[in-house]
Amino acid sequence: MKYLKYGKSGIFVSEIALGAMTFGDKNSWKLGGLSQQTANEMVRRAYAYGINLFDTADVYDEGESERALGIALKGFRDEVHIATKVRGKTGNGINNVGSSRSHISRSVKSSMKRLNTDYIDIYQFHSFDYQVPYDETIEAMQDLVERGEVFYPGVSNFNAWQMAIFNAVAGEKGYEHYQSAQMNYSLLNRDIEHEILPYIKHEDMTLLAWSPLHGGVLTGKYTSKMEMKPGTRMGDRGFVFPRFDEKRYPLILSEMEKIAAEQGCSLSSVALSWLRSKKVVIILGARTLEQFEENMKCVDVNLTTEQVKSLDMISEDREQYPNWMIGRMDRGRTFETA
Repeated sequence: MKYLKYGKSGIFVSEIALGAMTFGDKNSWKLGGLSQQTANEMVRRAYAYGINLFDTADVYDEGESERALGIALKGFRDEVHIATKVRGKTGNGINNVGSSRSHISRSVKSSMKRLNTDYIDIYQFHSFDYQVPYDETIEAMQDLVERGEVFYPGVSNFNAWQMAIFNAVAGEKGYEHYQSAQMNYSLLNRDIEHEILPYIKHEDMTLLAWSPLHGGVLTGKYTSKMEMKPGTRMGDRGFVFPRFDEKRYPLILSEMEKIAAEQGCSLSSVALSWLRSKKVVIILGARTLEQFEENMKCVDVNLTTEQVKSLDMISEDREQYPNWMIGRMDRGRTFETA
């Protein structure tokens, strides 16, 4: 297992993280419904592989994901890092949602209780909240840091300008830097490369990539949105998430199949190894132990420079304005550095 520096902090996290969205008997989101026994075994295997980052959220399976993960980590909790989230709806009240001081303060206590821990390593805002003044949100997070309940703040599903505001305010007031951004990133969705990735690199933040196989689409099990078979994530949920461009998918899949044959590996290993080449943390979720083991084979697959470039080209989005204009204005201005 390889490890990456986490943001500007002093810790290192494994390049593969285990996502616990499939944990929980309720299976309210129809994503897995893993029993406690299976969750225990999956966490044990992940730990044996060297995975030291486990991701969940207070809304996953109505809190059951956190509870199951807390039980599964019993005995070695202090040897790993737990990342969870706040912002989603956790009750019927009008204020049981969002990034207000009230909701954050109640939610962190509930999350720690379910996780059976007295601290959270990485506490992430699940998305931006337009209804709450950002000063209130940022100060509420800093309070948790100063009380020792949260070590490192993070964000998820934010725009680049929203991250910039949070870090600018935090820097101005001497608050803890927002160390990571958890975003959707895969061969089927490279939207974050336009604005978010450049900002993350500029601020030395770590990218945590969710849905790296795009809900299973990049395993090759679906040829179209119409083939959503029972027992698959899309089949059980009845809809496609995240959305993807069906017209581009066959071209990407064809190139993946070519590289899989060259490497002697699965399509999922090709997709995950492409992400590994980008030096991001990959959040892997699994519905079965067999699926988890299959996905972990990616750590032994190292794509060649040519293979990475071919996948880059086939999956590349049209460059957005003003990025292409900035590049155009800078032509002929590249210099060798000592």
